[in-house]
Amino acid sequence: MPNLFLSHTSVDKPFVEKLAKDLRRIGVNVWLDKWEIQVGDSITWKIEEGIRENEYLGIVLSPEALTSEWVKSELGAAWSRQMKTKKIDVLPILYRACDIPSFLADRKYANFQNDYQTGLEELSAKLGIKNTETISKSNWRKFIGNTSVNWKSFRENEYMDLVTILVDRAKEYNWSVWTGGTKNPYSITCSAWAGHEKASSISIRLSGAKYMAAFDNVINPNNLRVSDFTFYVGNSVEECEEAVWRKMEDFKNTYGNPPGIASYSTTRFARFHEDATKLANKFLQHFDWYRKEDPSEE
Repeated sequence: MPNLFLSHTSVDKPFVEKLAKDLRRIGVNVWLDKWEIQVGDSITWKIEEGIRENEYLGIVLSPEALTSEWVKSELGAAWSRQMKTKKIDVLPILYRACDIPSFLADRKYANFQNDYQTGLEELSAKLGIKNTETISKSNWRKFIGNTSVNWKSFRENEYMDLVTILVDRAKEYNWSVWTGGTKNPYSITCSAWAGHEKASSISIRLSGAKYMAAFDNVINPNNLRVSDFTFYVGNSVEECEEAVWRKMEDFKNTYGNPPGIASYSTTRFARFHEDATKLANKFLQHFDWYRKEDPSEE
């Protein structure tokens, strides 16, 4: 995994922070002053340490950067190290048009002036990274199994969106909802009961990159096996919502909405749900798959 020290002036900080985050998402260890220098640290010592421990120094070029004493100092230290040890490579990153210093003029720069993605691809290629697509809410599935990015957090957020949308939909139709635990993670069951032989249920499970469904009449997805989820729903929360909505509409048109009080069990640790005290319930809200608009809401 390549290590890159980013040298820049404060005027260019918004661009530099975006670049640093994107580089980190594709597997680059980025040294950025905002992330590395804490209150009480010696700024000079931390910068010297950063230059010493990184194999690349990326200098973000702009008119202001060329007049910054800090940038000059960082570049001078990197240049001195390169001349002595050959252990750091100075990489010009052209952010805004400026007069490139003569000692960098013969070096190919990553050009971010007109197209950010082009510049990112040029810089990443030098760092030995071929795939410059950064992980996002819409494409996290492409990164499944990639240990250099935290794709699991995107999976959790999408599942939380799914639970929230389906619970809100279930409340419209008076259906009950139960989310799966460690036995059947990333699963959810919506169920209705209106008397003998008047029951309906749909369970959905996020299996890898896709959503699969089961139609066994259960109220708790933990009572299902992975092999029970045989019906392909799709790859999006919207497709799951439509499948559940159709199931609820069919039940309503046949029997009406189920009577009684519906229940919603969405805590991540369901074994604590029933007997938890009020204080524990407030604590468990932090481990709830359902997004409440008001965090103080019980």
